[in-house]
Amino acid sequence: MSTIFIRTLIIYATLILAIRIMGKRQVGQLEVSELVTTFLLSELASFPITDDGIPLLFSVIPILTLVAIEVIGAYAVTKSNKLKRIFIGRPTFIIYKGKIDQKELERNRISVEELFSQLRLKSIVSIDQVEYAILEQNGQLSVITKTCVQPLSPSDINMDVPEKGIAHALIIDGAINEHNLKIAGKNAEWLKNKLKENGTSLEDVFVYTIDDTGEEKLIRRDKNRRA
Repeated sequence: MSTIFIRTLIIYATLILAIRIMGKRQVGQLEVSELVTTFLLSELASFPITDDGIPLLFSVIPILTLVAIEVIGAYAVTKSNKLKRIFIGRPTFIIYKGKIDQKELERNRISVEELFSQLRLKSIVSIDQVEYAILEQNGQLSVITKTCVQPLSPSDINMDVPEKGIAHALIIDGAINEHNLKIAGKNAEWLKNKLKENGTSLEDVFVYTIDDTGEEKLIRRDKNRRA
């Protein structure tokens, strides 16, 4: 029985690693761990059906193991930024402030033609209209257009409005996101002072964001929610 358990863990970890190496755009709508679990469950469930020489327990144990891993893992990644980066990854800027990141395109194996195709599907006819294009953890491309081309934009009445960009989440559920902090051009000391100004502590913050113009938003943790 221990051999089955260990082999299941090894296959599970190996498949997650393999799919992560393949690139986020291959994942589709499911998270990596969910996709791996789906593949394995379908295979494991078919073994005792196609071969009656295999004891039913040989399928039940791995299935229960995978379900337990998925449930525990899903909870663990919400509490650890390191686990979140390993098993889920993080959003990737393909276009940042109107400029294509060619290294990220290559790293995620996305051709220019594919990028343009995704933009056209979002009714964007020119790269000049895009302020941000973000490859999300589930492989989908999120696009934020420039203010000047958005419907009923200030440019229609000749107003010069600075780009606000997007909100960078500096704190999520009491944990500092070092990656976003660096993107926003801030440091831990600045963040510490901001929390002091707002009369709160890191542990009491649910979400704290700042956009490219410096506008901040603080949402405190609901103390009545379940831990």
